[in-house]
Amino acid sequence: MEASSTEFIQNNGTMFNESEEAGICVVIRNCKGELMAALSEKIQKPQSVVALEMLVARRAALFACECGFQQLSFEGDSELVIKALKHGEMQHSSVGHILKDTMSYVSSFQSCSFSHVGRQGNFVAHALAQRARLSFPIVVWMESVPPGIMSFVMLDISSIE
Repeated sequence: MEASSTEFIQNNGTMFNESEEAGICVVIRNCKGELMAALSEKIQKPQSVVALEMLVARRAALFACECGFQQLSFEGDSELVIKALKHGEMQHSSVGHILKDTMSYVSSFQSCSFSHVGRQGNFVAHALAQRARLSFPIVVWMESVPPGIMSFVMLDISSIE
């Protein structure tokens, strides 16, 4: 799937308190806010929230590569991770290797920017990260949304406008 304009990547991660698992979600939208691709994945719970947020960023970059997108704007709610991606370095040495992997994916894009955003406008990513609790290890949607998520898509689109 080739992108002709900038795609916006939103991502989210959540720790599941009742298990040793966490959920990762990546949502890729076009400039109109329409969903181009989405991923929901269950992973082993990392040791910290910072590690989870960095793993989410790495998965978002990998997913964008796998889908063939080239012009990207990453939006994340972890200010620490967004700063690390902008500068290519992080104070937490325990996740430096994850940042390095992420930067190798990012370097393959034609253009890439990073923005810190609050949780508002990230409803789909949050809902899909929670949904990972009940799903197979990984589920991918291309140009569609899973049942029960459309209301979150509409909330996200209204927050963009």
